[in-house]
Amino acid sequence: MNVSAGRWRRFAVKLARHAAWVLPGARSPWADAMRRELDYLEDDAAALRWALGCVAASYKTRLASPLPTLPRMRGRVGRVAGWRHAATSGVLMLFIGFALLENAGGQTEPPRPVFKETTCDLPNVSPDIRPRLRCGTVSVPRDYDNPDAGHFKLAVVVIKSEQQPSWPEPVVYINGGPGSPLTVYAAYQARTPYAPRRDLILVDQRGTGRSEPNICPDLERKLLDANFAIGATVTEEGLDRRQAAYLACRDQAIGRGLDLRNFGTRVTVEDFERVRQAFRVERWNVYGESYGTTVAMTLVALYPDTVRSAVLDSIYPPDPVPLWSTIVSDARDAFFAHCARDKVCSTSFPDLAQTYRDTLARLDQNPLVVTLPPQMRQADDRVRITASLFEVGVSNLLYYPNAYPTLPRMIQSVHDGDAHGLESDLASQLTAAATQNLATHAAVECRDRPHFRAQLPVGASVLDRKQLYGVCGHWSEPGPQPLVPVGTPVPTLVLAGQFDPVARPASSRHVAQLIGASARFVEFPFIGHNVRRFSPCGARIAADFIDHPAQAPDTSCADRIAPIRFLPRIPDAPRDR
Repeated sequence: MNVSAGRWRRFAVKLARHAAWVLPGARSPWADAMRRELDYLEDDAAALRWALGCVAASYKTRLASPLPTLPRMRGRVGRVAGWRHAATSGVLMLFIGFALLENAGGQTEPPRPVFKETTCDLPNVSPDIRPRLRCGTVSVPRDYDNPDAGHFKLAVVVIKSEQQPSWPEPVVYINGGPGSPLTVYAAYQARTPYAPRRDLILVDQRGTGRSEPNICPDLERKLLDANFAIGATVTEEGLDRRQAAYLACRDQAIGRGLDLRNFGTRVTVEDFERVRQAFRVERWNVYGESYGTTVAMTLVALYPDTVRSAVLDSIYPPDPVPLWSTIVSDARDAFFAHCARDKVCSTSFPDLAQTYRDTLARLDQNPLVVTLPPQMRQADDRVRITASLFEVGVSNLLYYPNAYPTLPRMIQSVHDGDAHGLESDLASQLTAAATQNLATHAAVECRDRPHFRAQLPVGASVLDRKQLYGVCGHWSEPGPQPLVPVGTPVPTLVLAGQFDPVARPASSRHVAQLIGASARFVEFPFIGHNVRRFSPCGARIAADFIDHPAQAPDTSCADRIAPIRFLPRIPDAPRDR
């Protein structure tokens, strides 16, 4: 990784060189070791103290050795002149060094953040991956406007590239959420490199995963249950219960000394900037996915000189945004329209859109009941599939292209009163939801998104009721909003999926237009959210772009993506005559 050295470190290097020159036998192993030791001292003030000690030790050794002789000067005069030259230089270097050290002690320049290594106790790490991991923490200010308020520790993992030596300018991957962990999935990330010759940096954003703080550790399950209840059936009582759960979480956080203003995308960007400084990375390649694109865009806007390239995968656009129900409806209609054009799908399911609407109407009158595994912690291990819950479930399945082949058949089966197989889908969605820290999600979104303080229209969809409307107004005051790097010169690649239920391709294209001439937009057919995860073509385009951001990437593979292989309708069972 490239090092961006501060002035104290640059002078420390000069001091070490001078100490090596003064030392008898400047090419000795001791002199070489003295120069290289600076690479292992991450704090600049500590490096300066070490170099000053080297100078003092070298002069002490020189006093017991023959005097240096300047070139073309011999005899006593040459030796004395050589000593005077060395001594004068040494006194001057020491004087400047101590002045700088005193300045460092006065902290006129904030101390550089430090990466402190810890044991890599991560799950699913195989023996071949373990040597490539460096795990640790980087401390960041709790409150950037009040540095004396203390620090939070962020969990950070560096995955060294499998192909060594690594190329400079690593990739930092910023995942979605907000509130979703990342470092726990380091083993998976190590097997799917973003750019095979570059190191990868993973960070659990503040309040998520292994990073501090845990906003309300005793109430996360109550938040999850309250949100699930809203998804199953929207009632005023359920909305009130959810609001009470979030208010209790807010009160617990404040009682633990947390200031909920210390969250939001602008704060997250400052955290990433401290991580960059801790590794002395001059420039890095930023890969943002889903909510991570919000962080990535703001980072590029605020710190463009630190970003070599940016990839925005499945953009979560800034406000103003349409209601989530509108975005999902667009994605769902696009999927249904594709089914109508596909021979297998249209033959088995002649009007999938109407079948879906009929299914919602039937479930509204007669919900189906399915059994879930005990670990799902549902009453009697049973869940009623209501129209609301089914709508939420289908919208979530649009995220995943591997669900597309069976989605029409599943809609038809539920329409016909058969919920067999729906248990596994629902259990998977609940498990995924449980990994997100909902308190952190609220802490960030309520600072970032003014629209959550608006009133929803009467009869709003469950998809909108599930959002943070009615919560943010009581959570914290709005913060500075995320940014789009309008007109940035940073090379930027924008990836969008045809059936994305979070960001319509049109929205991503609009963001690319705002960014300007440096942005390249690629839309992928038959893909939903998170292009790279589900498209080998998208992963290849992104890797090539990161390695050569100044070149136009070859995107021809996006036009050759294999079509969806829909499963036909299950034949009706034969009836007895």
